[in-house]
Amino acid sequence: MPMLHGCAFPDCSTFTLSTYCVEHELLARAVKESERTHGPLVDDRPEDAPLTAATQHKAQAPAAL
Repeated sequence: MPMLHGCAFPDCSTFTLSTYCVEHELLARAVKESERTHGPLVDDRPEDAPLTAATQHKAQAPAAL
């Protein structure tokens, strides 16, 4: 029999059967989709890759799941 447990997202008190509650599952999917969509931009212009990678790392660091 499945058991409810707390969402794995920090400071979320919602109970769920999966790892994240529905709200945070949608957030995680949106972040992954955004990374998938914006990932090839670094490869388009190799001369900008170090700057782009550094900027993306700083922008995405607070959204760790």
